[in-house]
Amino acid sequence: MQDSYREIFLSESQEYLDNMNGCLVKLEENPRDLNSLNEIFRCTHTMKGMSATMGYDKIAQISHQMEDLLDELRGQKKAVTSNIIDTLFAGVDLLEQLLQEVRLNQESKTDISACMEALKNLLLEEPPPGPSEEAGPLTRKTPFITLDEVEWTEVELIKFKEAKENGFNVFKIQITLSENCPMKEARAFLVITNLKRRGEILAAAPSLEALKEGRFDRSFLIVLAVKEKSEILQQELAGISEVDDVKVSSAEIKPRASSLSEPAHPQETASEPSAAATPSGGTGSAGAQTEQPSSYLKKIQSIRIPVQRLDKIMNLMGELAISKIRLVQVVQSLKIQELEEISFTLDHLTSALQNEIMQTRLLPVAYILDNFTRVVRDLARRKNKEIDLEITGSEIELDRVVLDGIGDPLIHLLRNAIDHGLETPEERKAKGKNPKGKISIQVTRQKGHISIEVADDGRGVDFAAVGKKAVEKGLIPEQEVSHLDEKRVLEILTMPGFSTAKEITDTSGRGVGLDVVKVKIESLGGRVDFETKIGLGTKFLLTLPLTLAIIKAMLVKVRQEILAVPLMNIRETIKVRPEEIKMVQHFEVINVRDEVIPVIRLEKELGISLNRTQETTGINEAIPLVIIEYEKKALALLVNQIIGEQDIVVKPLPSFVKKTKGIAGATILGDGRVALILDIMSLKN
Repeated sequence: MQDSYREIFLSESQEYLDNMNGCLVKLEENPRDLNSLNEIFRCTHTMKGMSATMGYDKIAQISHQMEDLLDELRGQKKAVTSNIIDTLFAGVDLLEQLLQEVRLNQESKTDISACMEALKNLLLEEPPPGPSEEAGPLTRKTPFITLDEVEWTEVELIKFKEAKENGFNVFKIQITLSENCPMKEARAFLVITNLKRRGEILAAAPSLEALKEGRFDRSFLIVLAVKEKSEILQQELAGISEVDDVKVSSAEIKPRASSLSEPAHPQETASEPSAAATPSGGTGSAGAQTEQPSSYLKKIQSIRIPVQRLDKIMNLMGELAISKIRLVQVVQSLKIQELEEISFTLDHLTSALQNEIMQTRLLPVAYILDNFTRVVRDLARRKNKEIDLEITGSEIELDRVVLDGIGDPLIHLLRNAIDHGLETPEERKAKGKNPKGKISIQVTRQKGHISIEVADDGRGVDFAAVGKKAVEKGLIPEQEVSHLDEKRVLEILTMPGFSTAKEITDTSGRGVGLDVVKVKIESLGGRVDFETKIGLGTKFLLTLPLTLAIIKAMLVKVRQEILAVPLMNIRETIKVRPEEIKMVQHFEVINVRDEVIPVIRLEKELGISLNRTQETTGINEAIPLVIIEYEKKALALLVNQIIGEQDIVVKPLPSFVKKTKGIAGATILGDGRVALILDIMSLKN
């Protein structure tokens, strides 16, 4: 077996499992959700075929058994119950475990007998007699419905009945185009657009997608719900050029004779393993291959690239960007017009290439957020709590490295909200709240960074309780308890080993949690903020850079050194006279628009010595200050000169200087010199 097929199998299978987890949560919340049920079936069926082709028998067996049960649900032979949902979740977990063994190239030692037995028992269970009319479409044997060539789904059937009940006319419209119509897909699109303006299209044969792509002969059928009479539709459509014939009649539905027979698998051919996942390069079927017409061939729209190769390309792009900056500076000093034109073009092309390569590293936040529905569901059941999870902004994209780093912190915040934040249903009722708690994850994109807000509507953080526990652990003096604010409470909550849990459970109480969140987010160049109100809930706000490879920074000069300050941390730059800097309780501060801001002299903070040939700032000269923000507070960095903004390529530091306070990394400037990148989060401490 070639490694390339194995990697493709692992990648595609993980996508299917993630999709199944999300759809199972939706199906548990709404047993009528046929789309989710069909999607779970499709993923399971495809995994069965892929794993059988690759020789992973245990994965194929579990998938096959799950597929049989899902087929019973799709055919309305069984109702969706909590026991079935739990068993399907257990099957997905077992598939995850088996997939991990494949990933590690280990011989499988996982016992699948218990799960196989549970799935078989559910298949053998007899459905309860006399199904209730209130049970919904997934618990009744509703027959398939046909309308000439149109086979109605349950959702379309519901829409049809609602249209009739609301007084709409439902027409079957048979449209035939001219025999020599040159662009039939464009003509079909005009017809569809015209009908959508007048009413709602309930069904089509072929499908709307097939019509828009021209995958039909001359005729097609549309089922339309509309207030107008058939004569008006007939006249309107007949006036469209290249339309040869229009027939409008009242639409009726009738049961199909074979409706109670075992439903076929519509994905049986479409979902078979792709040629890419088959070692022989064929279709994976045992029979003879039939040559297909060229019209069946599809163009390759995307390819899978190993992340190691993307990282290597990004590193080479960084070197190219540095060389470009040096070349541009040299050309500008020579003042040769021809070279300046070439360097301008090179600068433009390199920037465009850099942007495109950056885009290849971006992934939507949904890549990790979609898995949290299952996490919240499992934790809520374990804690006997009812929870709604709301996710917004999951389409926003982040650099893969940042995305990899925020998964664990977000899991910790969810666990913290479920374990500490949200009350039990009984507690919430007693407080006049909705028994079902709510957790929201909101992702927004700001200039140069993104914000991820994790909020709950629970009990909030009790400052007194936190202070008492901190005093018991010797973290703060007792007199400080009465003066705690949100900033100080967050510092205490994120101290290693701190926990207010009364008992140790599998989700909390071991003193591992918020400290991990803080350390990880700050290592990614971000920050953690915190808001809470007793009885109303708690909110954690994570601010993160969009990428860690190439960032925008402000270059400043501190004596003989050039430093880079990440632009996402900068509020503004100002100049002040020396006498405006005041001393308050042994700290230098500056008053900026009635806000008192502490001042840090970077040469002292970083230990930058003064060269003998270097002159100090004149006594009456204005002093440049860079105002940075952190945790809703501000800090003024005193520098000697502000050089300007520049995109910089972040280079990792050697191990012996990684822990140097105030330094997060390094970059190479256009003239070849090395500039250190400031670590704002460590400067504030």
